[in-house]
Amino acid sequence: MMKKIGFICVFLVALLMQVSAQENAISNAMNNKSEIKISDKETEEKNYNLWRGWSVGLNYGITKFRGDITQYDHYPAYQESVRFFELKTAFSLHIEKNINSFYAISTEFSSGKLAGLRRENEYSGHVLYDLENNYEGIGDKFVASFSELDLLVNIDLTNVMSYFRKSKADRKIHFNGKLGVGYNVFNSLRTNLISDTYIYSYGYLDGNDNIPLSDYGTQKKPFSNQAKETVYIYGIRVNYSLNPKMDLNLDYTIRNGLTDKWDASLMKTQNTSDNFTFISVGASYMIGKHDYKNEWTSPIDVLKDDVSSLNIRIEGFTDDADNDGVSDAFDKSPNTPLGVAVDGSGNALDVDMDNVPDYRDADPFSNRGVLVDANGVELDDDKDGVPNSKDLESNTLVGTMVNQFGMNVSGTVYTNGGGMIYFPSIYFNSGSAIVGSSNENRIATIALMLKNNADISLNVIGHTDNVGDTEFNKELGLKRAKAVINYLVSNYSIDSKRLDAITKGEQDPLSNVSEVNVLTKINRRVDFKINKWEEYY
Repeated sequence: MMKKIGFICVFLVALLMQVSAQENAISNAMNNKSEIKISDKETEEKNYNLWRGWSVGLNYGITKFRGDITQYDHYPAYQESVRFFELKTAFSLHIEKNINSFYAISTEFSSGKLAGLRRENEYSGHVLYDLENNYEGIGDKFVASFSELDLLVNIDLTNVMSYFRKSKADRKIHFNGKLGVGYNVFNSLRTNLISDTYIYSYGYLDGNDNIPLSDYGTQKKPFSNQAKETVYIYGIRVNYSLNPKMDLNLDYTIRNGLTDKWDASLMKTQNTSDNFTFISVGASYMIGKHDYKNEWTSPIDVLKDDVSSLNIRIEGFTDDADNDGVSDAFDKSPNTPLGVAVDGSGNALDVDMDNVPDYRDADPFSNRGVLVDANGVELDDDKDGVPNSKDLESNTLVGTMVNQFGMNVSGTVYTNGGGMIYFPSIYFNSGSAIVGSSNENRIATIALMLKNNADISLNVIGHTDNVGDTEFNKELGLKRAKAVINYLVSNYSIDSKRLDAITKGEQDPLSNVSEVNVLTKINRRVDFKINKWEEYY
C-alpha cells in the first residue's frame, strides 16, 4: 500500500516540475520577443515561476460518514437516548501552488472525527459482523479519530468553461474541481448503541480482545501503529475573492476508503466500502508574487484583445493626418499642408534640393548646391535679376539693364525679336492673381531697371497652366499682368504708361507637362519684354 502511495506522490511531483519547466520555457520565449529592457532581477522574477503563486488556507467544517454503520444514506441520524449524533467536526490546512490559470497542485492536511450509528431494524437481511460476540442486538455506533495527508490537483472550472461560453470580466467567484489521493491514519471504536459497551476497534491496545471489559477502547496505540487507509478524493471548492490577497472558500469533498475499516465493521451491506463527506468553510491567503490583474485571461478575451490590437495596429498604418498619401507610421513630416506633393517618406518634394520644399520655393529649379534665401530664390548680390551662379558680371550697378548672363547691355542695339535682355519672371500660385512676397526681390529688380532706364517701356505678359477653361485662363493671365503693373505703380511709382498688360493664358507654355505637378508652376507666371526703346525703335 505504501508503495502505491509513494508512486502516486512521485508522479504528481514530477508533473509539477515538468509543468513549471514548460511555464518557464514559454515565459522565456515571450520575454525574448519583448523589446522592453528589464533588469536581471526582474527577469529572474518573471522567468522563475516556481516561487510564484503560492497560497495557504485553513478550513473548518463537519463530516458525514457513509458505510456499514449508517442509519441513513443522505442525512445524519441522532440517537436521543444517548445523545449521539453522526455529524462530527474536522479541520484542514492546505498549501497550494498555482501552476497556471487552469489548475493548481496542493497538499492538504486534515484532522477530525467520524461517527455513525445503525439501529437494529437496519440490519434486517444482513449478516452482522461480530467476531467476538459483543453485539447486544439493539444497534451499534462508532467514533473514529483520523489524521490525513493528501496530494490534490485543483482544476479551475470557471476558466475552463470560458472555452464554451462568453467570458465575464472581473470575476469574484471561481469554481474549482478537486482530484487526488491521500493517506489516512485513524483509530476507530465500535460500541453498542444504548449500553455503549465495547464491540470492536482498530488502533487501540485492546483491539480484537473478546473480553468485554468496560475500559476497553480507551488507550490508543502509538501513532505509527494505528490503522491506515488509502483514500481517493474528489470534490468541489468555491472561492470568493475578498481582495487581491484573500479568498473565502466553501469546500465539499468526498473521501473514499480503499477498505472497509473506518467503522470497525467489515459487513457486506449496501456499502461495499466506506466514505465520508467533509463540508467546510475557510479562507486562503496569497503569499509570494501574484499577477493579480492578469491571473486569468480567457481564450475568448485573448482572441478579442488580439483582434482589437491588430485593428489598432492596422489603423495605425492607415492613419494619414495630413492626407498626403503616406501613413503617419512612416510619415517623417506628418504636418505637410493639404495638397502638397510628397515623397515616399512624407517629406514635401524639393526638386532642386535647396532645403526649401517646392510648395514654398519661389524658384524650384535653382542650380544644385547654390545658396538661396528663405523663399528658395538663389542669391543675387548685385540685384540685377541674374542669380550669382549664372552672373558673369556680378558687380553691375543696381538697376543696370543686363542680359541673361548678367552683363551690362545698356548701350546695345536692341531688336524687338531679340532676346538679349534678361528680365526675371514673377510666379503665382494655382488659380491666383495675387503677387506673393516671394516675388518681392524680382519685382524690385524690374523696378530698379525701369527707374535707371527711363527710355524703355515693357509689355507685361500673363501666363497660366492648362488647368481649367481656356477663356478663364486667358482672363486669369490678364489679371496677373495687371496685378504686377499695379504692384510696380503703387510700390515703386513707375509710370503706368510704360507698362502694357498682355495675356497669353495657357498658350505658349514654358513647360509642356500637362499633369498638375511642380513643372506646371513655371507656367503660372508673368514675363517682361521690351515694348519700346525710345532711342532705338
